[in-house]
Amino acid sequence: MDDNSRLKFSLSLEPAFQVIYWSVCWLVFFLMLILVIETQIFSIILVSMIIILGMLLFFGFGSTLKIKNNNLTISYFRGIKKESLPLNEIKKITFSGKREISLFSNQGEKVYHIYLNVKNKKKFQGYLKKHVPFIQLEEQNQWDELSKYD
Repeated sequence: MDDNSRLKFSLSLEPAFQVIYWSVCWLVFFLMLILVIETQIFSIILVSMIIILGMLLFFGFGSTLKIKNNNLTISYFRGIKKESLPLNEIKKITFSGKREISLFSNQGEKVYHIYLNVKNKKKFQGYLKKHVPFIQLEEQNQWDELSKYD
């Protein structure tokens, strides 16, 4: 892999947290809409709700997965929660049938779970196959998890 190559993917949040986060965004939006329709005046409450909604949207769309200089950086909420992992420390990457991707590191048993949409998941998998052949890539069957409990 070229040391100067850069790649950026948009991450999704963990599904349950994503539902809660975007529900709060929609709640603020509709409360703001109700306030505008009912009062029909420009108030400080409306301005503060617009600012809150803008901040929620700004941070909500700022979750990224970056590959730069043989380093994988997972950044949620525009860098508020950030983890960096060198590519040579990743032992295996497992792709589930849905959106989940599990990154297994060489150091101990630390597992990182990330979520990508289908389009970005295919791009990420294709990039890894082409540029990082030393990482073991594995497709996880949805029934693999159930077989552990037999």
